[in-house]
Amino acid sequence: MLSLFAYSKPLHTKSRSRSAMGKLVHSAALHTARSGNHSSADAADPQSVESIGRQLCTALPPLRLHSVSIYDNQCNVLWLSEGALGPDEHALVTDALEQLGAGDGSEGFEQRVEDGRVAVFLPVRASRAAVTGMVMVLADTKATGEGLLGRIATASVYALIRELAALIPPAAPRRVDHDPTGLLLSLADDTPPPEAVSAPPRRGADRELAPAAVEQILERGELALELEPEVPAVAPAASTPPPAPPAPQPPVLQPPPAAPAPSAAAPPAGPAEHVALEVLPFVKLRTGGRMRRFEVLPRGTPRQNRDPAALDALAVEALLAWMAAHRPDWTLEPTCFTLNLSIATLEDERFLRQVAGSFSRSGISPESVGFEIAEPLCTQRRAQVERFIGGCERLGCFVVIDGFSFESAVVPLLRSKAVRLVKIDARLSTAALKDKLAQALVVAIVQAVKVLGIHCAAQQIESQQALRWLTAVGCDFGQGSILARPLPIARLQAPAVA
Repeated sequence: MLSLFAYSKPLHTKSRSRSAMGKLVHSAALHTARSGNHSSADAADPQSVESIGRQLCTALPPLRLHSVSIYDNQCNVLWLSEGALGPDEHALVTDALEQLGAGDGSEGFEQRVEDGRVAVFLPVRASRAAVTGMVMVLADTKATGEGLLGRIATASVYALIRELAALIPPAAPRRVDHDPTGLLLSLADDTPPPEAVSAPPRRGADRELAPAAVEQILERGELALELEPEVPAVAPAASTPPPAPPAPQPPVLQPPPAAPAPSAAAPPAGPAEHVALEVLPFVKLRTGGRMRRFEVLPRGTPRQNRDPAALDALAVEALLAWMAAHRPDWTLEPTCFTLNLSIATLEDERFLRQVAGSFSRSGISPESVGFEIAEPLCTQRRAQVERFIGGCERLGCFVVIDGFSFESAVVPLLRSKAVRLVKIDARLSTAALKDKLAQALVVAIVQAVKVLGIHCAAQQIESQQALRWLTAVGCDFGQGSILARPLPIARLQAPAVA
């Protein structure tokens, strides 16, 4: 009641415009709800950054408050009361942390912002130790006047900040070689170790696609997991393993292939030799969840690149063959892979039926593989895309909308349960640091898909400033040169067990 009275009194002492009164009443109601709903819960539950943040909002004097936010000393947002923070606010936070961390023992300072707001920065530190975090209070200058820091810096506020100091440990500087994915990607040479030369014959799961099957895919665009017959290979005979079969057998098992040996010294052609697969991780920008995500990038030959549908078919076959042969590397931790599809593949009604047969033959769960569809295709080939998404929903595969820009014609596709992730148009996320409209669209996309239970990822992150802002607004994943680079799928290993 006291808090409500404190906000209601100015409403009767001075006439205000309807919009100003609306903002003030909303702020009063929000403040009253916080003090009424959370006071008893915060007293009973163990303290956390979130609970202390709510208590800080209650402890502040009557203000026309925009937001209260809490950071660690690496500019990471630990809690935000409401709304979203843009690049301008993050620039303020970065400068403030540098100033507070200069070692002058300052208890905080205030700074006016060009758009009619004032920001108050309060350092989080234990005694006079180094700054481990910071609290930023954004308020409207029309309702605060001068000396806002003196009004905010009360004993109760500083008591809560001292509690924050016990919850926010000093964050170590980010190492250049730090791998935010939590993956273990082997960077060893591609040369196999000596013991691999004398390794036992491959199991059935390791068998490769027959050259005839690869040619069938290239010529007809058909998917078929036709494996090489398991026959004694030439290599073990050359390395003289234990008792070899009788001399007459090699000619019987190898009639013509023995002659072309000089011209084809390499082992039988497998999918990795016809279409090279690289993986680009989706790097987690927010904590939580164990799922590892990779975008598969097929590198085809000039001939394959002239036929995108055949390249897509080969990429699917190569991926499923690798997954079948290296199950421990992707099943110890939940892992999924995505492949970007061409127009020709989306228009082929046989594709999903053939994929379903490939899943059945390889024993791979469809939930582990998803297909990326570029947003322009969703508008140019709407009927085909809707049919394809419906087929993925029935099959169990998931769908990713690539280059999502909030196009009104594409938004209804997000209703499908098969759509699990959207990749924000790189033109929007890169322009958001300079353009307010692009900034607003990125924030709107993040918030909208979050309501729908869909993940979002940012692409082409090239700077730490962009990375910090995209993390702050709530992006789940990121891709870019400062996070991770594509690597051959053969180097993907199972994560180290703690």
